Amino acid sequence: MRQLTSIALVLSLFVAMPASAATIEFLQSPIDPDNVGWLAGLACRNLDRLVHLDISVTWPSKAADIETDGYRRLVFWNETDEYLFARGTFKTVDDKYVINGYFRVRSGGIHQGIVSNYFEKAKTPGAKVVETQRRNADCTPARNERG
Repeated sequence: MRQLTSIALVLSLFVAMPASAATIEFLQSPIDPDNVGWLAGLACRNLDRLVHLDISVTWPSKAADIETDGYRRLVFWNETDEYLFARGTFKTVDDKYVINGYFRVRSGGIHQGIVSNYFEKAKTPGAKVVETQRRNADCTPARNERG
């Protein structure tokens, strides 16, 4: 009986332990053609993972569009990548696209040599979150993020 009580106590401690915090990459910055590599790197490092964005995008009008039919997404691109954000995930303020929230990064594949990065709106995480910031175009996950 004493042994069963000890086992029950140990098991209850495991149940009561808080889950480890999820690590989410956070990018907070103005984005323009000179530093868009930060957004490309974040997308590449976090495919099918949750990210937090607080960005304002200043982009040449010849390489940006808000679709007028269908999905009505914001799309902007350069010679290597395109970035897509669904209707309702961005605002236009003073000729900038303001994007703030949690997103799941999805790959749309490669079309004519351009990598398609889709940022799917996600709910604010309910669990404890640790946000990390990396401002670089490196596609390699941080050491503690590797699978």
